[in-house]
Amino acid sequence: MRAVLFKGWSQYEGARTFIDQLAPAFQRRGYAVDVVDLQSGDPLQILYAAAEGPPTAFAFSINMLGEARDPHGRTISDLFRAPHVVWHVDYVLSQVEKLELTPRSTAILTVDPTQNEALDAVFGPGRFAFNGFSPHAAVGELAPDDEDAASFAAARDIPILWSGSAPGDDQPPWSNLGGDAGKIFADAFDAAMAVEWMPAHQALDESLRSRGLDPADPGLKMVRCAATMVDTHVRATRRLAFLKALAKTKLPIHICGLGWERHLYRFKSSTYLGPIPMTSVTALMRRSRIVLNTNGNFGAGSHERPLSALLAGAAAFSDFSRFYDAAFDRHEIALFRWADLPGGMEQLVSLHADPGAAFGIARAGKARVAREHRWDARVDIFEAAAAASATALELAG
Repeated sequence: MRAVLFKGWSQYEGARTFIDQLAPAFQRRGYAVDVVDLQSGDPLQILYAAAEGPPTAFAFSINMLGEARDPHGRTISDLFRAPHVVWHVDYVLSQVEKLELTPRSTAILTVDPTQNEALDAVFGPGRFAFNGFSPHAAVGELAPDDEDAASFAAARDIPILWSGSAPGDDQPPWSNLGGDAGKIFADAFDAAMAVEWMPAHQALDESLRSRGLDPADPGLKMVRCAATMVDTHVRATRRLAFLKALAKTKLPIHICGLGWERHLYRFKSSTYLGPIPMTSVTALMRRSRIVLNTNGNFGAGSHERPLSALLAGAAAFSDFSRFYDAAFDRHEIALFRWADLPGGMEQLVSLHADPGAAFGIARAGKARVAREHRWDARVDIFEAAAAASATALELAG
């Protein structure tokens, strides 16, 4: 049987790179793999041609195609006569229009388990055949071992690397809402920022309850989906706070990503590389001693960046996440808390000044990622999701 993996457009070619690296993992599991690139021509004709191929075990896409219908109303499952697994790597409630159109038989995966909880809370349990957590996997290749801290430092000419887009607009997304509507979101934002981390949907539900409203009221469904605005503003606010705190350290950093031009004045000891594709970023990680990450508002979930950094032999420095806390021992990754951002910067300064400490984290973390956080370690989750989706299709048929 074959696995059909869809590629589309993605910023920094991230999702496309995920598909390229996932395909061999499925092949090693025994699948015949077809990677269907929807950017290579007319998407509909590409879909039709791919659907005429051999029997399909399941179709897999990232952030897309759950809502897809051809001119005859046929879904991806209909066209391929197979279950469809959609892995959402962005905040899942930001995809509400797609989710509304996604068939019940579809398997939904997210990169933060509290977003699965949000789906159940807003759409109701059982809305999708499978609703589960699948963390990122490391991108890139396993770096060779450095002999010791001195060789680690000598081989890596980038002291600190930060990749990713710069913080966006300082204005909250609800700034055009007046009256109590805007206050609902402002209060939810304040609740989320008052603690180390709170899922956006929980913060919004708390704000609704404080006004005597029942979040379970069907009439509030679209309001609750707008928790994505809370997520967006918490993420932007915290990333800006991290940026400002980092700039004050005067540490030498290399920066790559979109939108940094307006912030570069803050960094007197920086090298700006502009936006570059993910495969180039992983090459930079192999030249780096420390790689920075902010999970944004995914406080129980993952980002590929720390995993890829460790696989590349660098020390990963990130904000705390329940996933990292469970997946790594403390000597395998460096984590800071938003509630103590100044203490986090002191930790980073010390790590930069001590190549031995950075080397220790890089070596131990790389071993952990190589064992447990590459694409082969995720295939079981995708297969389980596909099996649940297949069962739902059989029951519906």
